[in-house]
This record gives sequence, C-alpha cells and structure tokens, in this order.
Amino acid sequence: MAKKEDNKIGLIGATAYIVGSIIGSGIFIAPKGIVQHAGSVGLSLIIWVFCALLNMITAINFIELGTSIPESGADLAYIDYMGWTPIAFSLLWVSLLIESSSSAAVLYLTFGKYLVQALDPIYCFSDDTADNVSKLFGFGLLLFLTLANMFSLQKFASRVQIISMCSKIFATGIIIGIGFFFIVFRGATSHYSSSDIMKGSNWEPWAIVLAIYQGNWAFGGFTTLNYGSEEIQIKDFKKTLPRACLGGLCISAVIYVLVNVAYFAILTPQEIIDSSAVATTFIQKTVGNGPAFAVPAVVGLLLIGTLNGDIFGWTRYMVAGSRRKMMPTCFSLIHVDNDSPRVSVFFHTFTSIIFSFLGDIDQLVDYLTVTGMLTTIFPLAVLVIIKWKKMPIAADPVQYSIFWPILNLVIMIALLVIPIQQDLISSIIGFGMFLAGVDKLLHISEKLTHLCQILTWTIVDSGPEEKTRL
Repeated sequence: MAKKEDNKIGLIGATAYIVGSIIGSGIFIAPKGIVQHAGSVGLSLIIWVFCALLNMITAINFIELGTSIPESGADLAYIDYMGWTPIAFSLLWVSLLIESSSSAAVLYLTFGKYLVQALDPIYCFSDDTADNVSKLFGFGLLLFLTLANMFSLQKFASRVQIISMCSKIFATGIIIGIGFFFIVFRGATSHYSSSDIMKGSNWEPWAIVLAIYQGNWAFGGFTTLNYGSEEIQIKDFKKTLPRACLGGLCISAVIYVLVNVAYFAILTPQEIIDSSAVATTFIQKTVGNGPAFAVPAVVGLLLIGTLNGDIFGWTRYMVAGSRRKMMPTCFSLIHVDNDSPRVSVFFHTFTSIIFSFLGDIDQLVDYLTVTGMLTTIFPLAVLVIIKWKKMPIAADPVQYSIFWPILNLVIMIALLVIPIQQDLISSIIGFGMFLAGVDKLLHISEKLTHLCQILTWTIVDSGPEEKTRL
C-alpha cells in the first residue's frame, strides 16, 4: 500500500530533521575532544572546517544514492541493491542490536542528567537519587517522542523537530553573539595572534585522524533523510532531498565554526580540555555564574530534536530490513491511516530502555566505530560501481562527478586504517563483530505478525511501487 502524501514531510520538515539531528550535545562535547588531539586553536578550527567539507562531500554522494535508489534504509538499501546481502545483513544486525539502542539511551539519559544539574541550585539530589531522577526525566522524554512518532509524521513528529531546530539555532546564536561581542568590543583576540594561534599543534597523523573522528561525530545525522527517503513528499522528492540535506548541513557547519570561534576568543585550549562543560565555563567567564546555571537545562532541551531524529532514522531502518526479509515481518507494519511504523517505534523504545540498565556501554559503542565507518564506505563503493558500470537506477536522479565518491572513499578508508595502531584491540573486535554478523536469517511466525497487526492496527509496508533493486 502506497503511503499517503499528507503524512509525509516537505522541505521545512526535512531540513528540520537534518539540523535537529546534527546540532545536539556534540557542539558542547566535541570541541574538547578535538582540542585534546589537535593541541592548538588554529589546528582545531582547521579540523572543524575540514570535517564540514568532508561531510559536504559525503552528503552529495548520499544525495545521489538517495535519488538513484529512492528507498528507505540508507546503507542497507544501497548495499542490498548490489546484491551484497551478507554485508547488508551483518551491518543491519550489529547496528540495530547495539548502536541504535545505545545511541537513544545515551541521548535520553544525558537529557535527564542535564535537567538534574539545572535543578541543583533549587534542590540538591543525593547521588543515588540523582541517577534515578535523571532516568525518570529521560524516560519521560522518550515516551513523549514515542507517542509523537506513533502518529502522522507530518502533523506531529516533524513539528516537534521544527520547534527543536529553531530552539537550537537560537541557543547557539546566543553563544556566538556573546563571543563576537567580546571580540569586537572587548578586544578578545589574543588567542588568534600569530604567536598563539598554532601554538601546541599536534601534527601526528593518528592525532589528526582522532580529532577528525570527534568532528565527524558532531556532524552525524546528515544522512537521516536517507534512512526515511519514502517519508519525503514524492512530488518534490528530488528537489527536497538535496536542498534539505545540503541546506541543513550548511546551517550546522556555519554554527559549529562560529561557536568554536566564540569559545576560543574567551577560553584557552587547556581551559577547554579541563572543562567538564565547555558551554557552562564559557558563560561563567563572560556573563557570570547566575546565567550559567541555565546552561545544563538549555543543553538538555537541545537533545530533544536529536533523539526525535534518532527515532525517525532507526525505525525506518528496521522497516527497510524487515521488507528485505532480514528481520521479522512485524517490523514492517505501518498504521493504516497515518503510516507510522508503530511496531518498530515501540521496539526501538523498549530496547533503548533495556540498555539504560546495562551500566557502562561506552566500550561496546567504541567497538562500533569500525561498523560506523563501514556503513559509509560500502555505500560509496556502491556509488562508484554504479557510475563506472552505468548500472540501471531510478529515472532522473541528482548526479555529480564520479570524482567525488572516489575521493570520499579514499579519505574514509584512510580514516579507518590510520588510527588502528593506536587502539588495535578495539579495531580487531570491531572488524570481528562485522564479519561475524549473524550466521542465518531470523524467521518469524505468521502468528506473531498477525498479533502485532491486531495490537497496533497496522498492515505490512510493501515499499515503493518503483523498485530499483537488481
């Protein structure tokens, strides 16, 4: 059954999903990680600009893939198009079993912790109580967004995302405004002097690559629409996808660079490294301790759009996997009226709640760095082969030169290989998890699918009428 156009998102909603997914806690965490590896103001800013350009190149390649193979699922759809089913299957299950649940858990638990910090001047919780209260705040946000995603995307979840995008632009605009006020009117330019700007730079290849990892993590989310390509209104799909993706990425890149320029005008690289919360330290040194108490609450609220985008992307990923018989059929069920993938939304929420009780999952997530890189590398290889062999694709896709995916592929492989010597064990485990995958497809009985249909009032999503799979 074809999805209804009035449940799909247009240009504004699509752009909000890109900006809302990219700008989150990354802008307040990544600056510290980049400075730790880069060592200087100048090299840190160069890496931020490089990461913006690198993600722009990756974005135009994923735009071409998205319009050439207009199916939801992102890397899963593109890899499966080539018939590389074992690779697609392994990436699907490794990502869904660990990365999807842990990413959502990290987001809503971080949201809860920031709200508890914001309440500290009013009421001081004990350590045990603070942990429980932060989880309750996080669960509350998760359940609210789960309900929003159970109904029409265009009427509910996308409106949450638009509000989130505007809030993020406003909040980061305050930091940028304060920073440039001190630069222009207070002469806060000493860190940009010729003697200081490159002082302490670490030019070791592995250090630069690890800094780039931090920047790429902060830009994560620009492929969100590729995971849910079929949720974009068909009439303007080939215009909306590139405009929303590149437009949202440009907005995020400008904000990221300007925020870091503001940070470095006030804080030294060592102050950023030593700070547990860069934005809070920045506000304390510029405005005072009073307004600084509000920073944790603001940062927490900025995570709403990131978590909402996370739910959108991963649930459509599950639907795509289910339609390809790589997951139980029940995960491709959609509501008969609003087209919401309710079973996938519920499952994503359930597993992310489970992950919040598993303790420290950081090391497990670190192992997935390899998997995350491969979900970009394999689609780029697909695009190179499609263009080189002139393989059949959808009509009138957005197309760019073959130079871009080749360049992008070489850079991504280099970023994957160079740091291996610094963390050999994690790299071996990461490659092992990918190669092991799951040794056989999971089958589900018709009774379970039928039960899910009754409970959630859904039908099986058969996908778009235009198929682009070989």
